[in-house]
Amino acid sequence: MSWVCPMCSTSNEDGWSNCMVCDAPKPDKPEEDSLLSGLATDEELKNINAKLLYEAAMEAYDRNPAVAASNLKRSAEDGYALAQNVLGRMYYIGKGVEQSYTEAFRWFGKAAAQGLDAGQYNLGCCYYYGKGVEQNYNLAHSWLSRAAWKSHPGAMLELGNCYFYGRGVTKNPDEAFDWFCRAAKKGNAAAEYNVGYCYENGTGTVVDKESAFLYYQRAAEKGYRPAINALGSCYYYGSGVSKNLSKAADYYRQAANKGFPAGMYNYGFCLEKGAGVIANRMTALEWYRRAAAAGNENARKALARLSGK
Repeated sequence: MSWVCPMCSTSNEDGWSNCMVCDAPKPDKPEEDSLLSGLATDEELKNINAKLLYEAAMEAYDRNPAVAASNLKRSAEDGYALAQNVLGRMYYIGKGVEQSYTEAFRWFGKAAAQGLDAGQYNLGCCYYYGKGVEQNYNLAHSWLSRAAWKSHPGAMLELGNCYFYGRGVTKNPDEAFDWFCRAAKKGNAAAEYNVGYCYENGTGTVVDKESAFLYYQRAAEKGYRPAINALGSCYYYGSGVSKNLSKAADYYRQAANKGFPAGMYNYGFCLEKGAGVIANRMTALEWYRRAAAAGNENARKALARLSGK
């Protein structure tokens, strides 16, 4: 056995207490605990394993949802917040597991309790819409606020809705508009539409038809159906843009083809009146029927009106 001098790198016999060259003292032998200090604790190993299970689950998420759910559950049970949130989402939509709002709420709650913004957002939505738990706007506002202040786009949107409708908090159009704008800056399509709506109607801000059109356009480019329909109305009435019935009918058609009830009605109206398209009463009736079946009241009235002719 030998030891190496830390000062001059000379190899010395183990029995010597000082270096034979520079007389530096032999360094103390490391304690056993120090040798083990670099090893992971059981808790650290548990966290590492949970993270690996989560990553494996995300790789299998679309390819094999059942396997993904199984791995997520193991990871979630070990306390991994990201896994808890995604598992909650799988229960919410019934992907890889039997659909259960109750289980979704439970797992969202575990993720939210660990401070995960996505978990707080999803838990807030459960309270807001009464999914897996009794509807409670006060708790919805509380959880959505926590996630919104962490800049979660969906939470900022829903918090804006709380202020817009006065749910869980005093109605405040200015606050609603502010949160819609914050979410819109993150690229949230629904928030962009809501900002457009506020500008068009002067809700929480001044009326600005041009800005309304621009925000509707941003949301429509992301495929957001209400915004596509709103663009049709902008062109139909010349609101924030030059009136153009042909473009109006085209946007209404796009919204209708995406299954948006108001778009179906509006496109049917254009076909009935020949606004921007060649008039076609039979096709108009078909769109009215589709819109009415989807719950659009204007379409029901149109069908009743036309049936009397």
